[in-house]
Amino acid sequence: MTEHKTHIASHRGGALVWPENSPTAFHNTTKLDVEQVEFDVHPTTDGRLAVIHDATLDRTTDGSGPVAANSFAQLQRLTLKGTQGERIPSLEDVVDIFLPTPITLRLEIKPDHERRPYPQSPRMVIEVLKAKGALDRTVVTSFQIGTLDDVRRHGMPKGLIWLVVPQVLTDIGLRSVIDVARAHGVGALSLHQSVLDSETLLAVRSAGLGIGGWAAHDDEPIRKMLRLGVDVFTSDRPNRAAALRAAGGW
Repeated sequence: MTEHKTHIASHRGGALVWPENSPTAFHNTTKLDVEQVEFDVHPTTDGRLAVIHDATLDRTTDGSGPVAANSFAQLQRLTLKGTQGERIPSLEDVVDIFLPTPITLRLEIKPDHERRPYPQSPRMVIEVLKAKGALDRTVVTSFQIGTLDDVRRHGMPKGLIWLVVPQVLTDIGLRSVIDVARAHGVGALSLHQSVLDSETLLAVRSAGLGIGGWAAHDDEPIRKMLRLGVDVFTSDRPNRAAALRAAGGW
């Protein structure tokens, strides 16, 4: 049993339950006992932010090519796979769905299809969140810590989380990961669930940082996150995660 409630983030709105990053997924997430909804943004040619995971359209829509090569109006001609004609939502659309709820927005700023950061994304994200009155309701995440630096230059959201891939942890070690996060003013780390253990949690928390996990989609990884008592974890099965948390009394 943990001393605090581990939060659950509906990853891409529940990507293994509903079509990812779709209006259906987001509306269904509002009905779940979860604390966060995770989603991704890419910029368009006309200064909008499209909510879609991949930098290219091919996997999740009936279109093809880079997301950022299109205007938002062009993206609206495409259909999200697995839906009954649903379109790619904008950041404003997603904010509007969740503002009436207590659920925190967990926004990941994605790079382009060659993993190059979009220089305009951090500014655009902050501008939209400020305009919608959602800056203090949003946690911004990225695998690229320079992107988080750029976010803070334009405005401070509720929190900043550095998503750390296992290869980075292997290459530079946990102590260096912690040092980098602190040097960049990032308050929390999120590690792949497979590399999280009690020693890692203790080291991160002893350094004054928050700690969470990602990719906890099946029962055992979900239970592991709950047993460890991480601050928050993302799951493609948020309904299952919520059910296991409730059943286990976490």
